[in-house]
Amino acid sequence: MDRLASWSTWWAEPGADGLRILGGTWMRAVAGFLPGSRVLTQWYAECLFPDGDRDEPAVYDLGSGEQAALLDLAELSVDPENDEFFSAEVLDGHLELVPGRVHPAGGAPQTRHWLLDADTLRPLGRLGYPAPVGEDVTSLGDGTWLTHDGDRVHRWPVSRASS
Repeated sequence: MDRLASWSTWWAEPGADGLRILGGTWMRAVAGFLPGSRVLTQWYAECLFPDGDRDEPAVYDLGSGEQAALLDLAELSVDPENDEFFSAEVLDGHLELVPGRVHPAGGAPQTRHWLLDADTLRPLGRLGYPAPVGEDVTSLGDGTWLTHDGDRVHRWPVSRASS
């Protein structure tokens, strides 16, 4: 018998009489927190379902439990069947960064990073760096982030990484 893995993410408020569940979502993990009681989630159910190979960050309002924004990262793909996206990172209250590996036709895979508006998840542009960067991104929460190139670590503000 095949087993199917799944998970749920719930947000709750502690009280004197226990936890009160405010909302939740299925097959998504929390990727970061945003101002105004909002949370960024990322779909992580790749290959579990026929349509499971989708990369979708979403913003949820923790007060209402409602989904406030959703982005299908296939909009950023060169080749949606082969391109890969990694966990979205909250840079600050206004911006999110999504790293990915795209596979241009006839070319070697390329690492690319995109900026998204934190409220709407609208793509703001692709980042161009003056030095090589990898897929790993570490947000410092102040609008800057770290990448590495071999044994070199780079710290980037939005102003140094042009879009």
